[in-house]
Amino acid sequence: MGRRRSATCSTSIADTKVSSRSLQDSGPIFIVRSVSIASALLLVAVTVAPFETAAAQEDTTSGPYRSVTIVPDDGVTLSWAGRHYAGSLEVTSASDGLVLLDHVGVDDYLLGIQEVPFSWPEAALQAQAVAARTYLAWTLGRGRAGAGKTYGFDICASSACQVYGGLDQVASASGKRWKAAVESTSGELLLYGGRPALAMYSSTTGGRTRNYEDVYAGRSPIPYLRAVPSPGEQSAFAEWRYEVRGSVLEDVLESAGLVDGPLRDVEVTETEDGDGPWTVEIRSAGETIRLTATEFRGAMNRWGPKAHPEAFPAYRPDGGRYPQTVLSPTFDVDKQWHFPDSFRSGYIDVYAVYEFEGRGWGHMVGMSQYGAKAMAEAGSDYGQILSHYYSGLVPEPGDGILPETITVGLDWKEKTLRISADGPVSVVVDGQTIAVDAIGSWGFAYGGGVMLIPPEGFGLPPTVGDVPEMITGTSGRSLLVSVTVTAPARVRLVVFRGAQVVAETPWKAREAGRVSLIWDGTVAGATAPPGPYRLMIEARNAEGSASVFLTAVLVG
Repeated sequence: MGRRRSATCSTSIADTKVSSRSLQDSGPIFIVRSVSIASALLLVAVTVAPFETAAAQEDTTSGPYRSVTIVPDDGVTLSWAGRHYAGSLEVTSASDGLVLLDHVGVDDYLLGIQEVPFSWPEAALQAQAVAARTYLAWTLGRGRAGAGKTYGFDICASSACQVYGGLDQVASASGKRWKAAVESTSGELLLYGGRPALAMYSSTTGGRTRNYEDVYAGRSPIPYLRAVPSPGEQSAFAEWRYEVRGSVLEDVLESAGLVDGPLRDVEVTETEDGDGPWTVEIRSAGETIRLTATEFRGAMNRWGPKAHPEAFPAYRPDGGRYPQTVLSPTFDVDKQWHFPDSFRSGYIDVYAVYEFEGRGWGHMVGMSQYGAKAMAEAGSDYGQILSHYYSGLVPEPGDGILPETITVGLDWKEKTLRISADGPVSVVVDGQTIAVDAIGSWGFAYGGGVMLIPPEGFGLPPTVGDVPEMITGTSGRSLLVSVTVTAPARVRLVVFRGAQVVAETPWKAREAGRVSLIWDGTVAGATAPPGPYRLMIEARNAEGSASVFLTAVLVG
């Protein structure tokens, strides 16, 4: 490979509007920290020897802060936990840990909804888009409540609200179908009395939805959330059943505080017509407790996997597990006795077994997603689907109801977080922009507030080292070049044949450390001919730039 060398050229970048260095007159900086109401600025310097890794770098953590926001430049995407998100990501702190918020436009939020497979029929996707948009509008109109009020967001990203997963799914091969459904129904809502309806929906009903007040006992009826038929649902959870040993169920109910002494029986009381609230009676040696089916379901789903993770959620006949312990509020429980097949051992092991049998997955109120799919396959359009499940409501323009931007709660109660970007970002600390055109991954830790951990080498110009003088490759094959970059930077590879540029890779944001770049071995779409080439590796950030050259020889 030959002797390795390094080269540095710390010149300013012409297209950089403001660099982190411009926050002070001279000297390297790491971060600007607000330390008084008068906005006095403390500049913390960091010095790193060339080509040394983070192990030799002093601790650059700063804080605590109330809030840190990572704002992407145009065309840049942020990522967290392996998922990519539109908008800006903000980290705040609460009494129990860090909170991660996504400030995102309504249209981008809807594109990130992941409630049904994007391969479903167009009308089913359109119905889902209108229902999701309406549920968002209803949630915003209600105001922040529960975790949203505690942690400062409009709507959560889990199935407790609507499943929001960012940009990855819509960027998939089938994602364009969901994007088309969102765009073709743009601005459409389900309105009742001029206000957004509570457009509830769930996966499967097993043939019939439920009345709102029957599932949520004690609440007033809602005229458009009535029980309706939902035929043709081709779902694995349209019907479900499993058995659980009595001692296991007793442990779960004891953990939930629902039994006092040995469990004697669990009985579900249904109404004659299937409507009306179903109740669950739990009889133990010490007392009898009555719950609604929804309350019992909630207790089982919370405590079942905690008390007996080996048993809950239960196993399906195909060997997989059900998605929840009790899938819906429509179920029955039947106590049976287990007797041994043979008494030859002289020991008789007789014990109680409870059989759970139900239909549907979810709360079963409003639109059935698998029912919507069945209607779409039968030829219904999205307006007909929505009118069926929401008792006559049809999509209509919702001009002026939704804001341009909302705040989504991605996560909370965390002790550490990390946010990455595929390009330059700005960093805003407690309302003050302390860095622009910054590159790299930003870490966060909980410590009486938000502790900020910058990327390795942040605030320094990049240098490129460990560069081979010459490499060889085979014509028609890709060529890999590895170097070391000492600071976060945008990096690219430029290929010269003589004085002419014949190929180049796009700029890509890279962390400090070992960086690999690949030339695909083509020139103008054709295989690069054998012979010598000059490769330039260029690194740029807000503090400066560096470039190095090496020779590549392709053999036939």
